Amino acid sequence: MAGIKLTLIVITMSSILKVISPELTYPNHISVLEHLTKPDLSQDNIARTLFQHIRHVKPINLLSNLGKALVQGRRYGQENNDHSLKFESNASPGGSLQNVMLKPQCAADFIAYAQHANVTFHHGNTSLWALRMVDATGKPSAGVLTGRFLFLGDFDECLAVRANYSVQSKALDTIVQKFNGQYCLGKYKTKTELLTILPEVRTGWAFCVPDSCSEEDSLQLSNVALKELNVTAIEFESMACSRGNVPLNTRAVAVFVALGIILALVILGTLVDILMVQMPKWRIRAEVREDLGGLISEASFETLRGRRDEWQSRIEADPLILNNNQPIMAMQTRQPFLVRLLVAFSLWSNAEKLVGTSQPPGSLSCLNGIRVISISWVVLGHTVLHIARNGDNVLTYSQDAIKRWSFMPIINGTFSVDTFFVLSAILVSYATLNQMKKTGGKFNWIKFYVHRYVRLTPVYMIVMAIYLGTLPYLINGPLNDQKKGFEKDPFCKNTWWGNPLYIQNLMNFKPDICMGWSWYLAVDMQFYVLSPLFLIPLHYRPKLGYAVVSLFLLATTVTPLVLSEVRKYPGSVIFVQLKGHPQPRGDIFYDIYISPYSRMGPYLVGIMCGYILSNLNRRSVRIPRHFVLIGWLAAIATGLAVIYGLYPYFKGTDMDPHAASIYNALSRTAWALSVAWIIFSCVTGSGGVVDTFLSWSLWVPLSRLTYVVYLIHVLVLDVLFATARTPMYASDFTVAILYLATLSLTYGLAFICSLLFEAPGLALEKLLLKQRKRS
Repeated sequence: MAGIKLTLIVITMSSILKVISPELTYPNHISVLEHLTKPDLSQDNIARTLFQHIRHVKPINLLSNLGKALVQGRRYGQENNDHSLKFESNASPGGSLQNVMLKPQCAADFIAYAQHANVTFHHGNTSLWALRMVDATGKPSAGVLTGRFLFLGDFDECLAVRANYSVQSKALDTIVQKFNGQYCLGKYKTKTELLTILPEVRTGWAFCVPDSCSEEDSLQLSNVALKELNVTAIEFESMACSRGNVPLNTRAVAVFVALGIILALVILGTLVDILMVQMPKWRIRAEVREDLGGLISEASFETLRGRRDEWQSRIEADPLILNNNQPIMAMQTRQPFLVRLLVAFSLWSNAEKLVGTSQPPGSLSCLNGIRVISISWVVLGHTVLHIARNGDNVLTYSQDAIKRWSFMPIINGTFSVDTFFVLSAILVSYATLNQMKKTGGKFNWIKFYVHRYVRLTPVYMIVMAIYLGTLPYLINGPLNDQKKGFEKDPFCKNTWWGNPLYIQNLMNFKPDICMGWSWYLAVDMQFYVLSPLFLIPLHYRPKLGYAVVSLFLLATTVTPLVLSEVRKYPGSVIFVQLKGHPQPRGDIFYDIYISPYSRMGPYLVGIMCGYILSNLNRRSVRIPRHFVLIGWLAAIATGLAVIYGLYPYFKGTDMDPHAASIYNALSRTAWALSVAWIIFSCVTGSGGVVDTFLSWSLWVPLSRLTYVVYLIHVLVLDVLFATARTPMYASDFTVAILYLATLSLTYGLAFICSLLFEAPGLALEKLLLKQRKRS
């Protein structure tokens, strides 16, 4: 196998040499492979046999002539104003060099690389750096038909190359030229039916080239090499090159400085909190325990009464002492404003809030478990998606997985987002309507919007700044291509501004929006902005509220139905990625998947569920058992129908277009109704063991982290895959291991991010609101 790989590399090398020398040929490929497949050959003999079969290659003279033409800009090329060399069609008999433009230094270094590699193959004892560059270049390996489309070569070996060669100047002086290895990963597209499943799967072919060559130079050379080999089935469409360490730019420096300032505030705030708030609390509590111990030992009723009165007065004077088992933090309010401002950044206080399991009275505790399960479902879906794009055997694994019933919850993992829409709407409706009842309908709607924006945006923008400004410096690997970083990321360079405005899903950004998974945040914010249209009439005139909700529900049901009928959308986004299924006339991702007008059904269900819960007396409501049983059976049947309804079509059965339209119109609202019933049952005491599980106190701290988990989990997956040196072999076991590792690591990082970014923002908001009330 090693010999075959080396043969393929030499074949590729010879084709690249033919870019320089059109007369270069390689007639003995078959005989070389016959020798390499002999079982009695050792690895050394294989290499020796390989070198023997390429002795006929003598490109030195031709390379020398072409080198002179490159330098002088005559015959085969001409020097443009930008000092690039443009080759004409007569540079190669087949015309493969037509309109190819290379930088002069790139051409010179590549010629030297080709010459030294050729001499090395002839004699085997010169220019180890050239052999390392050839060895570091990716080669097609066994398993292409199983989905092995990433030929990554050796990233670290390429970047470790330090080449030097001698050239003669016009004055006949010997000049030593140097260059370093540069790792370039070319994305290629196929023109054949090889990709029968998931045609959008990631492809890549790595080349180790001189660092004087730009990405455009490397792209042109790679495509010319394919033409010289008469390979027409694939074509390189982009090239991403890495030279190792990325120099810091102004944007990255600004992000690192901002993060440093936040970290300094956190450290300072923690010290101030411990010294000025926590230590006095600890001292007073120690005195309380000590004095109470003395009281018990004295066993004097009169003394006990006197000490009780004394401690009651101390409680009134210093509210930090536990009063009815509730800590009153008035000491903080008596501190100077600057101290309270710094304490808002304290790791100690914020960690206590994050890990605490207590909840205020009237909380919908079952929502915590649903929230944690749903975010775990989201992470699972994106983990499988990353493996599907970067796996080593994606075709065979995908073909097997999508036909298994056990894989349907992963394929239909998009319904986890609809669960979040339901949860978000219930909380908004329940909290707002209860507050309006307390105040007689008076409600500060400006605060309603400002609080939401301040609650979500700061940590969102910080994560986005890390994604755009620092991620290229945190990851270094063969798959760290041009998708990372502001300058090279086509998704963010021109579209980033849509994210802080929460409108990125409406702008139809192509090819994709910045931080693609952030579309959910935009849609949820848009629903939140519209929510008073439902909440106000539901409070003042419920029948009018019912009518408004029904009208919007009808619209959000009819819209995907009509779009699916007119544009022939399938019942799942996944079908668009599968060849053999009819391709739609529009963009299902923008029209159906991330559009608010097609996804509003679950939010409206949540609005009505929150309205019903806000009008119930949970202590007195009693639902007959037969209604509870019917409700649970209906919810389970509906949920299973939504998740497994497309199972026959993933196994190969053709789906009727009208059935697909109906599924697109009703499935998400149906799923929302199932989730709403579970919540309603748990809140009203009919949940049984389900309520016990979902209301488990362990879910409380985990549920507080779900927002940050959603923000950063894709970044964690990007780092894991971008730093890998080889593609991952996809199997159920590796998926499970990677999923658990990703989920655990994401939650750990989310805890840190919450302490550093999210919790201080919430504390500052509360502090500023209290300060405004006093003023």
